Amino acid sequence: MNLDEVVTEVAERLSASVVLVDRAFSLIAYSTQSPDVDKDRVQSILTRSCPPEARAWYESFGIADTTRPVITPENPDIEASPRICLPARYAGAAYGYLFVLPDENSAVSDGDLTPAMSLAGQAGAQLAHTARGRDDMAVAVADLLEGDRKAFARAITRIEDSGLFPDGGALTVLAVDGLLPAPGTRTLLAPIGSLTAVMVPAVDGAVDPVRSIAESGAGAGALVGVGGSYQGLRAARRSWQQAKLGVRVARHDGSMGPIAYWEELGVYRLSSCGPTGVVADAVLTPSVRALLDHRNVDLLVTAQTYLDQAGDTGATAGVLGIHRQTLYYRLAKIEEITGLDLSVGAQRLELHVGLTLGRFIFEHLGTEEGRNGEQT
Repeated sequence: MNLDEVVTEVAERLSASVVLVDRAFSLIAYSTQSPDVDKDRVQSILTRSCPPEARAWYESFGIADTTRPVITPENPDIEASPRICLPARYAGAAYGYLFVLPDENSAVSDGDLTPAMSLAGQAGAQLAHTARGRDDMAVAVADLLEGDRKAFARAITRIEDSGLFPDGGALTVLAVDGLLPAPGTRTLLAPIGSLTAVMVPAVDGAVDPVRSIAESGAGAGALVGVGGSYQGLRAARRSWQQAKLGVRVARHDGSMGPIAYWEELGVYRLSSCGPTGVVADAVLTPSVRALLDHRNVDLLVTAQTYLDQAGDTGATAGVLGIHRQTLYYRLAKIEEITGLDLSVGAQRLELHVGLTLGRFIFEHLGTEEGRNGEQT
């Protein structure tokens, strides 16, 4: 009996609507639903996830530890009606939950729940098997994206054997900083540091799974970096590095997020062209460093705005809310400090690239130094 059949059997035995979720409260299966459904159930079915406040409500009744059915009362705050939770347990652990919502004209007795709990146990065994396989795949994904040479080779074989990613097929890797609602079944996930890596194979269809997953994460408040699309598993690490850069850029520059696509990172992509220190030496020329070291916020903001406005003094003065004479004074001061002539395109470009990447690179260098300090 598969999970859909388990849910259907429980629903028929109890004359109830039934929803099965895994231990992360991601929707696994559901029965035919009564027309009189509550908002919480509709949202979980439509989004394939459970709102955090609803999950906390159910878990507060000890459903993860009990071996017996648990009745949860009505909760107007999450617009949920009373329901019965049947823990789907296996080998002493809860791997999911069957939520039973009796239909209006039916009643569920303790005697009815005994065979239902047996069915919940069958669901638990299947969920446990799936969870263990998923954990193994998470290790393989982490090794593929950041492991050493031997781990990388093992990961290639493991993921190829899964059949999810055809040999030579296109794939994209996302980096998610925050909550990620359950993505589609053809994706592979792995926690790597503070991020979640999501590998997505290319598929034919009207719905773009990469965009759908990214928008789902952003909708839950996460920052999402999306790497480029490449052919074959050996290119996954390249896409992952690009996705991680996207998250860093989104953290640094709010206008680039909450979803930062590699193709849309613009000049920030230069920061991936080599070791951070080497890139810093290239873009932080003596002229740029002179302005940064001067630490005059008004001059820094003026320079950045002037360059972002393509040297349009009228637009710059408008954005800054200052008189043009004040702007001209500041620009002259900037030229004096940097030694640059802002009427020369190449020199404007030098300053623009340096200022745009400067603080971003300094942030990254600071993070790397912090990590190195923790390791020593």
